[in-house]
Amino acid sequence: MSIQYSQESRIFRDFRCIPYSDYYYLIRFYEQYNTDIDHLPFDQGLIMSYYYANALFETYEYESHIKIANYILEQSIINNIRYIDGDDVYVTTLYKKTYAHMKLGEYDVAKDLAKQLVRITDNNIHCSNLLAQCYREVRPSWVKPVLITSATASLFAAISIILFSFFQEFFAPQLFHVSYALFSLAVIGLSASIFVHYKYVVAPTRKILSQARADRKSDFSKKST
Repeated sequence: MSIQYSQESRIFRDFRCIPYSDYYYLIRFYEQYNTDIDHLPFDQGLIMSYYYANALFETYEYESHIKIANYILEQSIINNIRYIDGDDVYVTTLYKKTYAHMKLGEYDVAKDLAKQLVRITDNNIHCSNLLAQCYREVRPSWVKPVLITSATASLFAAISIILFSFFQEFFAPQLFHVSYALFSLAVIGLSASIFVHYKYVVAPTRKILSQARADRKSDFSKKST
């Protein structure tokens, strides 16, 4: 359900006049009147907390964001609040909380939350991408440098082969072997990186997404009967 509005207080009216893209002003205002906000009607306090959490997220204050996000998620469940100003408060807050944990290096927490997100959302590409990103952060650390090195080596190999072909009379024939060896190593590196990326990122992500779709289909079938 959407939040039910009570008669607006002065602090709430002043807060609503602040552009929601003015993150630093929102943060200063909320923290200045934090004590007064605690005594506001529930709906007004939750709305202000929601936009305060968003401002913290947008200004990379991830630890502070997580604390207020926990409160918002708890209150949205207890009071059955689904929407604030048309936003799905639970999904939006959980998504940003997940991202915040990931940016703080808390990958296990982030993965668990991302799994929860894809289970409760219906084919949301942003949630699916966030889950994949969580897995990408914990794949073997050598994958990225090997990918970059292999791509660079293949580029140099291709350029050298072209140059040797056009100006072969100026180069020793053995130099062709160096270019082909570089190209072969690049292919091996790229192949290994792609395999590991699939094993540690693509495969587990697809497995969780498939299970989430199967669970939703099963729940729908049970409700239909």
